[in-house]
Amino acid sequence: MERLTRVLLCFVIIFVVAKSVHGEQQLQSQVVKAEGVGAIVNNDKAIARDNAIEDALRKAVEQAVGTLVSSETMVENFQLLSDRIYTKTEGYIQKYKVISESPAENIYKVNIEATVALGNLKNDLAAVGLLMARKHKPRIMIMIAEQNIGQQYLSFWWGHQASETNLSITESVLIEKLREKDFNVVDHEAKARNIKIGKPYQAANLDDNTAVSLGNQYDAEVVIVGKALAKLVGSVMGTSMKSVQANMSARAIRTDNGAIIASANTHGAAVHIDEVTGGSEALKKASSDLASKLMDQIINTWGKEVSGTTMVQLSINGISSYQDFLKFKNVLQEQVRGVKGVYQRSISAGVAKIDLDINGDSQSLADELTTKNFPDFSININSMSQNSLELTILPKNR
Repeated sequence: MERLTRVLLCFVIIFVVAKSVHGEQQLQSQVVKAEGVGAIVNNDKAIARDNAIEDALRKAVEQAVGTLVSSETMVENFQLLSDRIYTKTEGYIQKYKVISESPAENIYKVNIEATVALGNLKNDLAAVGLLMARKHKPRIMIMIAEQNIGQQYLSFWWGHQASETNLSITESVLIEKLREKDFNVVDHEAKARNIKIGKPYQAANLDDNTAVSLGNQYDAEVVIVGKALAKLVGSVMGTSMKSVQANMSARAIRTDNGAIIASANTHGAAVHIDEVTGGSEALKKASSDLASKLMDQIINTWGKEVSGTTMVQLSINGISSYQDFLKFKNVLQEQVRGVKGVYQRSISAGVAKIDLDINGDSQSLADELTTKNFPDFSININSMSQNSLELTILPKNR
């Protein structure tokens, strides 16, 4: 009886945790107000009211989409959005209430307040590639060291042991899953002809700095780094069938600032008469699960950035004094659109490093800075990546 109680308690805990996770996902929502209209035909105001509410719900979803993708993207992809997003308003509206309604001679107007599920919307926008377009199609490179049963060492394409296998199982699965969601995956084989990988990089267990350095050589904005290992568990119930398990761990790292935007650990199991084939099947299952977990986290991160604020690392050259730096910091806070927070990190040898919390990204920040006419100085943009910007302050001659 006591054992049964423990088992039931475990099931209750698992259920509560699952509900909690689901609840957190549902909390990703936005409240919007919208007006809808419906034509009154044959004096049937009930149908007109239904049509007006449906029109308002569609407009509420359109407003939410507008916070996740640019207006230009919405215009360019209007038909795609209409077919794939706007026709499924019931999948995004968590709840709504009619604030006011006014039947007239020919039309019925309603005003609603609706709660839109941004989590669902982000996933579907990612599926049709629009979220990636708003993030300027970041290039992702996969660096997973893999060891299947029968292999003596971990195999990895960036090292001398890559010759052990022609094609990584985990890499193939990850590429397939990422491209299904319209992620821009770097073809390292095509670029390898022009890049010579030195010995310091030829290691299965890459630290973040080494992975970032290698990713920059391949022009990748994000690298997925990790390890996959398949192992034999044993025979199944004394038969010739082999039980195999695969374990995987990986993290997604931005190459411009080294920030980890996703991480996951997964497992896969398979049973097969041939242990090597079983290992391959287990690796495929673990890879598929890993791809889903990483993509969910990456999409969630990017979705928050395009609908809210992004942290951009700003490196400022040409600082002649601390007073000059304070003047420039005040300019950022008071005269540059989109800047929500300025966080000072360091000043040394005429170079200041700060983090900016902005609505937009480094490109929009660079555009804003270069079009401004500052009275005491001008700005020269030295370099730019997706989440970092380097510039030089040039004093104006008076």
